[in-house]
Amino acid sequence: MVDIVILTVLLAGTTWIVPQLAFHLLGLQPPHCPEGTEWWRFRVHLCHALGWVNPVATLAYPPLYRVTFWTVAGQTPGMALFGLRLLRTDGRQIDLATAIRRWAARLGSILALGLGFLPILLSTRRQALHDRLAGTVVVHAWAEPMPRPWAELRG
Repeated sequence: MVDIVILTVLLAGTTWIVPQLAFHLLGLQPPHCPEGTEWWRFRVHLCHALGWVNPVATLAYPPLYRVTFWTVAGQTPGMALFGLRLLRTDGRQIDLATAIRRWAARLGSILALGLGFLPILLSTRRQALHDRLAGTVVVHAWAEPMPRPWAELRG
């Protein structure tokens, strides 16, 4: 949910900021674009292209966000908050190809009404179908062990 909130804020910011910048800097308003189809009329083409900002950002942000964080840090901010890290099954950090393969398989798991997540309940390594297909595993990776003051009370 943390990653979804971050993506929503990014998407909302993009779909609000880009049209505002286009209006204030260039005087463009997408519903009221000037006419003209000549190739040299850059303002006209840019005005019509502004209508594509929201759909393109909606489709591009989720894979770019996840694949970039998985590749660079091994975890998204939401995973980091809960102490989770994504690794290959052999314990190495994932590369770009593995991250893309996992994202594509994860999309398939979601499109299959979430059935790809069911193997988590049955697997000893708690791997979803997309983790098995990509050769990845999600592990607990807190930076330091959490303090357990109640353990000392038990004596």
